[in-house]
Amino acid sequence: MSQLHKAGTRPSPFRLSFGAAMLLMFSLFAVAPLLGILVYSYRENERSALASLEQQINRNMADTQRAAANLIDTVARDMAIVAAAADADPAQFRADSANDLLWHALTAADQIDAIYTSFEDGYHRVVSRIDADRRRSDPIIPATANWHASFIDAYAVGAARARHRMFFSAWGERTGEGYAAPTDLDLRRLPHYMAAKASGKLAVGEPTVNPDTGSLVMSLGTPIVSGGTFVGFVGANMTLANISTYLADNRLSANSITLIYDKAGRLIAASDRALMAPRGTAKGALPTLDNIVNPRLAQAIGLRAEALDHPYLFNDASGKQLIVASKPFPPEFGKDWEILTISPTDDFVGGLKETNRQIAGIILLVTVLELLLISLVSRRISRRVAAIVGEFDEIGRFNLGSTVPMQSIVREFSNLSLSIEGMKSSLRSFGRYVPKDLVRSLLADGREAALGGERRRLSLHFSDVADFTAISEGLSPEDLVEEMSKYFELMTGAISAEGGTVDKFMGDGIMAFYNAPAALPDHAIHACQSALNAQQRLSRFVGQRVEFRARIGLGIGDVVVGNMGTQERFAYTVLGDAVNLASRLESLNKVYGTSIMASEELRDETGDVFEWRRLDRVAVKGRTQGTMVFELLGRPGDVPADRLQARDAYEQGLACYFAGSFEAACQHFEKAATLRPGDRAANTLMERAKRYALAPPPSGWTGTEVMQRK
Repeated sequence: MSQLHKAGTRPSPFRLSFGAAMLLMFSLFAVAPLLGILVYSYRENERSALASLEQQINRNMADTQRAAANLIDTVARDMAIVAAAADADPAQFRADSANDLLWHALTAADQIDAIYTSFEDGYHRVVSRIDADRRRSDPIIPATANWHASFIDAYAVGAARARHRMFFSAWGERTGEGYAAPTDLDLRRLPHYMAAKASGKLAVGEPTVNPDTGSLVMSLGTPIVSGGTFVGFVGANMTLANISTYLADNRLSANSITLIYDKAGRLIAASDRALMAPRGTAKGALPTLDNIVNPRLAQAIGLRAEALDHPYLFNDASGKQLIVASKPFPPEFGKDWEILTISPTDDFVGGLKETNRQIAGIILLVTVLELLLISLVSRRISRRVAAIVGEFDEIGRFNLGSTVPMQSIVREFSNLSLSIEGMKSSLRSFGRYVPKDLVRSLLADGREAALGGERRRLSLHFSDVADFTAISEGLSPEDLVEEMSKYFELMTGAISAEGGTVDKFMGDGIMAFYNAPAALPDHAIHACQSALNAQQRLSRFVGQRVEFRARIGLGIGDVVVGNMGTQERFAYTVLGDAVNLASRLESLNKVYGTSIMASEELRDETGDVFEWRRLDRVAVKGRTQGTMVFELLGRPGDVPADRLQARDAYEQGLACYFAGSFEAACQHFEKAATLRPGDRAANTLMERAKRYALAPPPSGWTGTEVMQRK
């Protein structure tokens, strides 16, 4: 080998044995990647699990808010029925026969504790449930009573004004005799009575503790208006325990806690009933967040501000990771309530962590066994390699004696032994000849394409398949390829028929342009016509397995067209801002429910050749300047009259919208939506105009809608 060292480079002072190299390579290329994959997989799975948990939390809180609203709405509907009867005939509620109507309204919803009618002259009638708590609070109530009905005389009876009470075991079955007791109770002073009278609509009071039952209730009031005059109200006491029951039955996990509270920190409901009656709460007072002594819950409650926009992760004093999320009830709910959810993340990713620990242990055990096996095998291989090195060392010294046959179960070693012997034989045979290198070069004939492009004004086309993901899920890969081939053939046929050039297919998308490579006069008109033709062909196309709908974006502008790429590989394509805009317009069809959308510049280029609808002024993703966008409807005479009427109403609404007349805009957009039901653009702009009518945009508003997504 000394001759090789002289002819070659100086060997590195750092050298490893074959066995050590094998172990190092195994560690680097097997163990390390495997551990890296394990760590990456765990992190990604944890991230995915936490992202899924965040979605579950948001859905759970939204469902809880809807459930709370439904509980109140159910009571309000029952009260509205009673109020309607009282509006029509207030006098009927001054007779005992009205008790049946009130009882039916009471039993229509489990959360109603009592329902009553109170009039301006002081007359009051009520039907309520009787439970064990109410019987304990009032010894006069018979032990077998389950229902109660009473009325209070009007003020006209003077000092004889009394409360007349009756009790029932089953409704209609009296339990003993009733009784009357003097009273000076003035129901008109109730907060929800005064609120209903002042507002003329449903009034919802603040949660209070019912002094008879000790349970949390909320009072509601609906005005009774007879002959245009307020004469009284229908009231109801609604127990809030049902909300706590809902929270307990719909926990995110076995160890999660959900609270509902108001801005003042008073607890409304909790999935853990024990929290609704904590120690230290004064009799008759609502429990509060400050009364919660559990350190973990207290820490989570203190972080509710950080969790208002997004769920917030934190570790408690014991090192347990928890996720807390807070969300206010919507303004239309009418109460300043908030919902707070606290969940240990181990309830969701604990199994994942344990599985990863087990996998890590298995990998460690397998790695140790493999290292032992590699060490044994590498020793045997090292001996074979050392023998081969010795043979080459002999060859390097031109000792070309016979090679000792190498016995090995590794085929390559046996073949190598034979090759060494063949090499020696050849060297012995041709030792007297000096070998020469053979240099070959290949020259290509003809002119090669070169990189570069030119500036040219083109019309641009981008399209894709609507709901492609759902279509893909419903077909096998083979069927999808077959159906997409038919779709691409139809679309490219429409483009080519109008002189367009199909640039590329991007999954289910198509990029095409007009006026290159060959010049095409009126290319903007051709681009529009091909889009209309494509949509018309699609409407007549019926696939064997699926029906396609396409979204098309059209644009025009100065771009660079030519060969783009590298010296080794390039493609004929276009680059420029107009290309990006056309691509964004294709995606923007999703927002407005349209099928063909174009830029204002393209619409102006076509003159009066087509019917258009001015859609909106938008700043697409990646742009700061607003641009007007249009929907291509068709050729004059081909567009139905009702669609043109809807178009005109829409554009009148858009003009009012841009002028800041949002209420007038709403009327026009509503007319457009009525003329063409299902028009997403009209509904979208109408909702936007309503929003601005309630909360006007800031000064300097231009009407541009900034799009955050492509």
